[in-house]
Amino acid sequence: MLLLIFLALASSLRIQKNFAISNIERTVSLTDRYVSIQSKITFQNDGVIPIEKVYYTIHNVLADRLYHVNIEECNAKKLIEDVDVKYKQNATVYEFTLNKPIEPSSTLEVELSEQFYKRFNPLPKEIGLEDEQLVQFLDSVYFFTPYLVKNQITYYETPKIISYTLKSAIQRNQLLEFGPYQDVKPYTTQIHTIHLENNTPMTIFTKASKIVEVSHWGNILIEENYSIENQGAKLKGEFGRVNFNKYNPNVGKHSLKQLSASLPYDSWGVYYRDEIGNISTSNAAKGKLNGENQALVQLRPRFAIFGGWRSNFTLGYNLPTKKYLEQDGNNFRLTLNFSFSVKEVVSDKYTFQISLPEGAYDIQVDLPLQVERNDTLLFSYFDTVGRPTIILNKATTSQYDNKQIIITYRLSGTSILREPLMIFGTFLFAFLSIIYLRRLDLQTLKLKE
Repeated sequence: MLLLIFLALASSLRIQKNFAISNIERTVSLTDRYVSIQSKITFQNDGVIPIEKVYYTIHNVLADRLYHVNIEECNAKKLIEDVDVKYKQNATVYEFTLNKPIEPSSTLEVELSEQFYKRFNPLPKEIGLEDEQLVQFLDSVYFFTPYLVKNQITYYETPKIISYTLKSAIQRNQLLEFGPYQDVKPYTTQIHTIHLENNTPMTIFTKASKIVEVSHWGNILIEENYSIENQGAKLKGEFGRVNFNKYNPNVGKHSLKQLSASLPYDSWGVYYRDEIGNISTSNAAKGKLNGENQALVQLRPRFAIFGGWRSNFTLGYNLPTKKYLEQDGNNFRLTLNFSFSVKEVVSDKYTFQISLPEGAYDIQVDLPLQVERNDTLLFSYFDTVGRPTIILNKATTSQYDNKQIIITYRLSGTSILREPLMIFGTFLFAFLSIIYLRRLDLQTLKLKE
């Protein structure tokens, strides 16, 4: 009895009566390494009060595979803890605040965008060098939502369809159509499977990190470390250079041959290496991407990464402080991009680490993301008390998390001169010691016999 009362009190999800989804049209793209779903949803308010917030629910099985969700007509999003829905309906809930309330006896059409990773299962598990990669995709034919859906239809875009389990679907070339379905109750699911061909390398970053070192002498050093894994079908047999040419698009199509990184336009001193050493098979050029001036880097791994293979690599570069660091007396404001530079891959775990100059204090971090923060001290050359270092950890990080991070701190002028004075003092002491030792008479007096 107490448990039921607790669940009732813990439930913050309030669905108004006579508020439903009158129509939804979903388009599921299965043509890339990740799954993209675009939905046009029409909300209908037949109640008597305006609706200011709508709820998006995702099944708990898929919650950790959702790396981005957004409704264009909303200005705020937050994850809410609803115990009743979480355990009774096996759902995770997001609350979206609408730009404009839905008035009684009116409708509103919104566009919902969902991005998933780790949704494909290779089948068969192993393939040859020249074989096509086949994957299996599981999904619910119904839109998982807390609202009544009066009408819905779903389209699946695929490179090539092998088979599908729900025979009521309509196939038009490489497009599958499910529905329309009427009056679907809230939280209704019906699992179906699509077997398709997808030769995109199923790569993810198992972990990634960005390490930043700030110097007030004109430079910001940034180093990004990546651990990449191809979770596609494993390579059958042994790998041979004779049968593989990474420049031949018809051989090893399911392997990762190249990645792209976009760096700030004024970055310099770019380097790309792995455990063995520098990798020379990379190109860098400055140009425009999405209307912005950027430095574009093509990263080709030392070996093509097949299914089940892993690799680690490092991308480093420098930035001038004059553009990213602002000063007002002893107050400083640093603005950088939070996420990593390789935009096309999602990372399971991500660490952002920044080391400020020794003596910095009153440090504040402004970042519109939920992260775990740890503060520590890092000792480097000529450090005495250590550099204040901020470590931010985040799970499931992608290009959509590339927000600006603003770090403000205070630093006195004497702290800036600490290391130069230490270097000057060290050399001065060494020179004075040499002068003293050269003038010192160390000859041993011989006793007269």
